[in-house]
Amino acid sequence: MAAKFHELPQWQPEFAAAGYERKHFFPHRFCFLPKCGPDGYKLARRMLGRGLELNNFWQVVLFVTDPALERIPGELFRDDDLMWHRQQFNLRGQVATAALYIDGKTVYTKAHHSDLVQRISRHREAKTRVEKVLKGWHRLILNCIANFGCEHDLDRFSVATAASSMRLSDRERKSRPELFERVYDRAVNHQFKARLDADWWTAEIADNRDAVMKPQISFERIESNKTICLCHDIERGIGHQNTDPDWASVAQSEAPAALDKMLAVERAAGVRATYSVLGSLLGEVRHLIEKDGHCVAFHSFDHGTEQQLEACRRVDYRIKGYRPPNSVISSELRDSELCWYNFEWLASGSSSLGFHQPRLQNRLVKIPISFDDFDLYRRLKTFEEWRRMALDKMQRYNFVAFSLHDCYARYWLPHYEDFLREVRAIGNLRTLDEVAGDLFLAAAA
Repeated sequence: MAAKFHELPQWQPEFAAAGYERKHFFPHRFCFLPKCGPDGYKLARRMLGRGLELNNFWQVVLFVTDPALERIPGELFRDDDLMWHRQQFNLRGQVATAALYIDGKTVYTKAHHSDLVQRISRHREAKTRVEKVLKGWHRLILNCIANFGCEHDLDRFSVATAASSMRLSDRERKSRPELFERVYDRAVNHQFKARLDADWWTAEIADNRDAVMKPQISFERIESNKTICLCHDIERGIGHQNTDPDWASVAQSEAPAALDKMLAVERAAGVRATYSVLGSLLGEVRHLIEKDGHCVAFHSFDHGTEQQLEACRRVDYRIKGYRPPNSVISSELRDSELCWYNFEWLASGSSSLGFHQPRLQNRLVKIPISFDDFDLYRRLKTFEEWRRMALDKMQRYNFVAFSLHDCYARYWLPHYEDFLREVRAIGNLRTLDEVAGDLFLAAAA
């Protein structure tokens, strides 16, 4: 796999002729990803007010490159509080994103944000440097959008006005009007010939080609070695309350200690896993899981099949992944609903998805789970039989994701250290967030 990037590695004299200022430029690259982007679906529906086609959504992602990248402390890009929207896609240097929607020959764009710049006050020691180096991010993201329109043979691009963006923004965030005006109004009118159409600044591409900085195209290889994804479903006894109450009581008692033990084994082995956790339990266990660098996803809110997504989002708004209980893809888990609630990937049993390798569909990454530990609980396999089956699958296939439950830990946890050692010898262990990030990049246009 390879990711397609558009690169502007250095300042050129013709950029000034096109109206760009040297102080607003930094070496960068950007990509066009087939995905909704944070709140992209929700904002497009509110602003355009009609039915939307999922495959018309795109996201622009902007990265700073060397030598400017060297001036910014690397740990900032890994800071989960700073990089609030988590749009790094396994890469260093992510600066900004914008959500796009194509309607006919027009691309509409809303939700331009730079977590790194707009939230840098959380790192006072780096604030001046980051703001100085990256001060022109909002102008460069507009150039990305203009390039998108040119490359996709569109007639125009329409940028939301500051007033409309503020009207639809999160009321709990106390954003300053000046910030919206700078990002949405002043930048587009400085750089392009634009007219005001209700809630949009509209620029005709034919009238603005001379104001576009044209990038060079490059491709970056994405490692695609044998990949194994170790996953856990954290549900304690809740998943068996109706089907096996006696076991539910046992699991409720044993699961907390089992979680501590599996985390300890993984910590010692240097392994990162994906923990899909019931939303009702997340507040209690999250700090234990994330402190070792594991990926966290939702395993529904309460192990139900309906009215789960909104309940999950009330617990956490940023988690990217969803793993349905028992791999049941209910009517709620439509692609449009998952995108509406800002989920980027869905992991479910390969039989429920109908395929065995991860794929991007309808702006969502869908990841098949090859097997789990349910047969151990049902006593259909001994651990040794299960172990041989598991290792055989990992050796035969280039991608395998499997899931272990905290409620069944008594069947596999005594052997876990040795089992992990064997798994690590077969392939590269990755989280589902990482797999999804690679698939989005590989689909860049």
